[in-house]
Amino acid sequence: MHNILTNFAGFVLVLGFLIFAHESGHFFAAKFFGVRVLVYSFGFGKRIAGFRRGDTDYRLSLIPLGGYVRMAGDVPEDRVTLSSPADGVDALPTGAPDEFLSKPKWQRFIILFAGPFMNLVIAVAFLAGISMYGTQSPIIGPIIGAISPNKPAARAGLLPGDRIIRINGEAINEFDDLRLIISMHGGSLLKIDYVRNGAVRSTTLTPEKEDSDYGPVGRAGLRPLIPVLVGEVRPGTPASAAGLRTGDLIVGATGKPITQLDDLVPILQNAKGAPLALDVKRGDARFQTTLGGVKGLDPNDAFRGFDLPMKKTKLSLFPAIKDSIEQNMKMLKYTFITIGRLFRAEGSVKELSGPLSIARISGEMLRRGAIETIALMAMISLQLGFMNLLPIPVLDGGHIMVLIVEGIARRDLSLRVKERVQQVGFAALAALMIVVLYNDVIQNVLRFRKG
Repeated sequence: MHNILTNFAGFVLVLGFLIFAHESGHFFAAKFFGVRVLVYSFGFGKRIAGFRRGDTDYRLSLIPLGGYVRMAGDVPEDRVTLSSPADGVDALPTGAPDEFLSKPKWQRFIILFAGPFMNLVIAVAFLAGISMYGTQSPIIGPIIGAISPNKPAARAGLLPGDRIIRINGEAINEFDDLRLIISMHGGSLLKIDYVRNGAVRSTTLTPEKEDSDYGPVGRAGLRPLIPVLVGEVRPGTPASAAGLRTGDLIVGATGKPITQLDDLVPILQNAKGAPLALDVKRGDARFQTTLGGVKGLDPNDAFRGFDLPMKKTKLSLFPAIKDSIEQNMKMLKYTFITIGRLFRAEGSVKELSGPLSIARISGEMLRRGAIETIALMAMISLQLGFMNLLPIPVLDGGHIMVLIVEGIARRDLSLRVKERVQQVGFAALAALMIVVLYNDVIQNVLRFRKG
């Protein structure tokens, strides 16, 4: 029950805020150009509170999942006077000068663009804020540490120690890059360039599709090589008492050789808190020491007082904005990859997250902390902004496309044509939403039954 409540709270916080921010972009742009705004609502459904100022009803509505803006004359049906009554159904309505459709096309373009633009600004601002606050993450290179038998990586001939340098021609600098590309290409053939014994080689593999907490993902059956290099050593801990220093390399434990973290973890687990004999390399010298027991220590302190090296990031304003833009461009590139896979029939709509999955992921990030929640909001805000700019009727991008077509043709499309375009777009979008929601319900029900 606690998780369900947290998931709901996360869903309202994440999607509610981002959709309301999107609509606020439309609202402020409309006000700037003198469009009469009838309703500016946080939430949907029945009005439960609010106030009126000028022509606008500022309201709080019952369902707190976003909001909406209603502008005067934002659809032709709301306008009363036809430009040429003899033209019948194809006539173009005209209205008051403060109505949306009475404004010049360039102003309507900016009003429509302002919603997605607000989402893009939030995506950049939130990630920049995280970078300014300061982050740290493990330094893990794209070197293979272990291969699972009978998995795609093993069938491709990859071995522990291979360094992945490119996938489908894209440079790989960190293991996270490798993991992300593989996860997004379940069922698709990938060309892998790697280095073994100083020589560059190539192979191909097709990641297997597996279900995860975030939907279907690709898996290749490989894990990173993480040397047991000592990072920060906290005072008053067994690691400090053992004389470990930043930069030391642990090469043995209890007489067994250690080449990577996967070798040390089971030894620590089997020791059950007892002291451990370590072999340590410091520069060109090697020595032995004893890592004391863990009685009275934090049970989450797996390494008894030392951490692995961490990449620490804390940037000032403009470097943080630059870094955020680079991160968002990277995420946007993978969005294009996902859409391309759908059009090439290599992907599936099952890879798209529905409301239940978004709620579950939002709740999980909320339980992890503020930084994780803000990072998720930045990612979803980017997707909302980008998706709304696609030239799909009903979405902002569809309306913008109509304006562009009318601008090129130097005349307005007829009301009949606009209605047909909207009907087709709405039908296609509704069909997609039904399929996504169906898959979302099925996947979450199966996940709930598993436990």
